Amino acid sequence: MATRRRRTKADEPAPEVEEAPVVTEEVAEESSPEETVEVALDAAAEEPEPEEEDLPDFGAGSGSQLRLTLYRQGRRFLDFLELARQELSPGHVHQLRVTSRRLSATLSLLSALVGKGPIRKLRRNLRNVRRSLGVLRDLQRQLEWLVEEPLLDDYLTERAAELPSVIKRAGKELKKIKASRLEKRLEMVDALLAGLLEEEQSETESREMLSRAIWESLLQAMSHADEVDPDNSFSYHALRVAMKTFRYQAEVFAAAGWATRLDEHGGWEKVKTLHESLGMLQDLEVLACHLDFHWVQAPPIRDSQARVVNRLLKERHQTLGRIHLQDLDWEQLWEWPQGEIEELLVEEV
Repeated sequence: MATRRRRTKADEPAPEVEEAPVVTEEVAEESSPEETVEVALDAAAEEPEPEEEDLPDFGAGSGSQLRLTLYRQGRRFLDFLELARQELSPGHVHQLRVTSRRLSATLSLLSALVGKGPIRKLRRNLRNVRRSLGVLRDLQRQLEWLVEEPLLDDYLTERAAELPSVIKRAGKELKKIKASRLEKRLEMVDALLAGLLEEEQSETESREMLSRAIWESLLQAMSHADEVDPDNSFSYHALRVAMKTFRYQAEVFAAAGWATRLDEHGGWEKVKTLHESLGMLQDLEVLACHLDFHWVQAPPIRDSQARVVNRLLKERHQTLGRIHLQDLDWEQLWEWPQGEIEELLVEEV
């Protein structure tokens, strides 16, 4: 794989005014919890994006586009890993988790071509990155919601006071991740992919194998959709994860230049909307659980509690209103393998 090392904004000296504020223990000591939250949210709004680089030339064709997609995703993940190590701001944490999940979904897809062995450790490392940031990301999302709710000032103060220690723990975990090892393993996967794609008729066969793998991801999502209980928001969690995998893998397929059924009838927008709504629902449920625990320890004024709960329920109702599983034509989201269609027709007869 082409060399991944390059300079980013993080490596270059920048004027003081362009640097995003850092949420550290020193900030927490000198500022109130509410000010700490505001600093964190301001930093999220001003997150720097890694600079675009001169991309390596992988040649022409769909196979080359697959390699280029892997390169870009790997580079983007490594860049945000470096940025997060410097500053665990809300934007860096969010982007690192998103890029790690995208890269993991891509590697899972490419395992249909190169096998599971070469990508197993890579995906385990990526999962460890997400887990190390999970508590911090949940806390940051909750603070974003709480800062707009004046009736929860006491709880905001309580949760914001936890931020420095949570950041410190997450930073220690991130330091255990060896970027150089990840980079070498990504290059090995790229080398295997390049060798396979050099074979005659490889692109046609690769398309069929990747399409089937994405179809299997869709089947997983369909299975989880059948298990959803509308009265239990946490029952949507497995569907949310499966939809992420399906969407990210479909994007890799499309990036190779291959047409998909999602190109028709607003398919991409439907999948994206469902994916985002499921994420919002999960955030609301996690916040509700934390509030329940808080109110058990410090019983609130009932009128205040009712107003907060009503707001949560309203947002939950609005989010559920954007999730129309019964109206989603799953079978039109992806091309079904011909053999599977014939087998279904036989079963129906």
